[in-house]
This record gives sequence, structure tokens and C-alpha cells, in this order.
Amino acid sequence: MDNELGRKIRVLRHKRDLTQQEIAYRTGISTPHISSIERGHRQPSLEYAIRIAEALGVPIGYFCEGADITSLPDDTSYGGPSDLPGYLQSFVMRESAQPYIAMAHRVSRLEKSDYEMLCAMIEIMTQRKKLRSMSEDSF
Repeated sequence: MDNELGRKIRVLRHKRDLTQQEIAYRTGISTPHISSIERGHRQPSLEYAIRIAEALGVPIGYFCEGADITSLPDDTSYGGPSDLPGYLQSFVMRESAQPYIAMAHRVSRLEKSDYEMLCAMIEIMTQRKKLRSMSEDSF
């Protein structure tokens, strides 16, 4: 399988001084999947390629054939797992955390009104669960 895309991702990742785990944290894609893409064993879906490009701070076009990756802008806007409290660092590095990280990534890209509506729905569901729990405890 052609490894040009994987090579570009690896070069960009190293240029940004990021680990595969940090890319996994930022994208919601598992570390083994990132590794497979970099080694050319897998090709990312368009959604995954977009997430990886965003995590690396480049437009998706940098992954296209012939794109020049030698003159990339510096990007220090993203923090990594080391910026998180210790208990969260250990959580995000676990493979079992990937579905939650992927969901958080999708939620973070919602428009503000959709995000606020989702938060309100979660709050209502949380309150209903508490009420049910309290009523079950009283019996």
C-alpha cells in the first residue's frame, strides 16, 4: 500500500513534536490506528484525515499529492495531555477512553446553539435520573 500519506503525517507529527498518543487524544482516533496509518497499513477515512490535519494544525490539502510540507507554519495553539491534571492524563491515554474522546471531539465542533441545546438536554436527563434514583431509594 502507498505510504505517502502516512509519511506526511509522521513528518508533520515529528515537526510538531507530538507523539502518536497526543494525536490520538486530539482526534479521538486510537493510537494503534494512527500507527497503522503512518506505517501505510491503513488509509484514513476522509473524516479521520480531516481530524488528523486539524490536530496537526494544517489544512487537509497538505496531505494531497505534491503538497509541500517543508514550509509549514508553526503551530503551538494545541496543548497536549501534559496540560491536563494527572487523573485526566491517565484516562485519555487508555484505549478505553477513545470513544469518549471521539464524542468530545464531535461535540466541540457543534455550532454554539446546537451545543447549548445538547447541554440542556444532558442536564434534563441528569436531573430525571437523580429524581428516579431518589424515588427508588425512598421505597
